[in-house]
Amino acid sequence: MWFNIVVMLMKENIKIFLIALILGMVVAFFLSYKFKEPIAYALNPEATILYVGSYNNIDIATSKQRNYPNSIIYEEEGIYKIVIGIFGDTTVLDLMKSYFHDQGLNFYEEKIKTNSTFLREINNYELLIKSSETSYYDTLNKSLLNLFNEYINEFN
Repeated sequence: MWFNIVVMLMKENIKIFLIALILGMVVAFFLSYKFKEPIAYALNPEATILYVGSYNNIDIATSKQRNYPNSIIYEEEGIYKIVIGIFGDTTVLDLMKSYFHDQGLNFYEEKIKTNSTFLREINNYELLIKSSETSYYDTLNKSLLNLFNEYINEFN
């Protein structure tokens, strides 16, 4: 008799446990899907730079940079790259790649490590790029490059 009661109570506990487990899995899936981008930024913050050339001499890089008025020179391990854009959002990256192609620019793409604070700062400009006309892209991109230049000077 007692055995039957214990078995019946265990069956109820197993049902409750399975319902809680399934509910927890659904909530975890939803949260991981919804917050995938911020979590990725926090764990592995990186941005993509678009650059038109790389040189191992600062003088050559400086003279070549004159051909690209809205660019900066980014030095990494003795290599000087003429950067024309930096983006964290892949949608904005695709928009700007298309824009630069339309301008007749040939460029290279490279991911670089940044910090999440920098990515949050450029996010505001990227939102503007997504919602604005192409006539504003140069101004917004110049602002992004200025932020990147400040970031480089601060952390390098």
